Amino acid sequence: PNPGVKVRWGDTKMPIGVKANDPKTPYYVYEFSFNNKVFYVGHTYHPVRSGGRWGWVKNVLRLKKSGNIPPAKLRDLKTPSNRVIAALIEAGLPEHVVTKCRPCLGKQQSMVEEEKQIRKRLSEGCVLSNVEHNSKTVTVAEVLQYLGVAVADKKRS
Repeated sequence: PNPGVKVRWGDTKMPIGVKANDPKTPYYVYEFSFNNKVFYVGHTYHPVRSGGRWGWVKNVLRLKKSGNIPPAKLRDLKTPSNRVIAALIEAGLPEHVVTKCRPCLGKQQSMVEEEKQIRKRLSEGCVLSNVEHNSKTVTVAEVLQYLGVAVADKKRS
């Protein structure tokens, strides 16, 4: 991780799909870690996608508990990385750390850089909740064990 990386967020008035696919849009590769162990690598152009994930998952869990969860949000909650975050929240643990690894120019470059970072982290022994580019299919329980998180005996895999 390079803590000195600064990412500029352009305030364009383009529709999100146009901005996301514009090759000049600044993107970055980021990581989620807990207990100083990386458990997810992603790429985005928007800070809420990375930095706001904890709060988003917490809100979706609240909606699920109240019985007022839209089906699309329930589907999103089922992704492995969001299930790991949900388990951390449900265990009452502190928020994971988000690290911006490297800036990229455009979605295509960020996808290539994300894949490189995933391969690097896997070679270092990280247990990642990533589905794409991850040669090691793991369960949520295995990720939590790697993070050193003991959870109640709920089905998490």
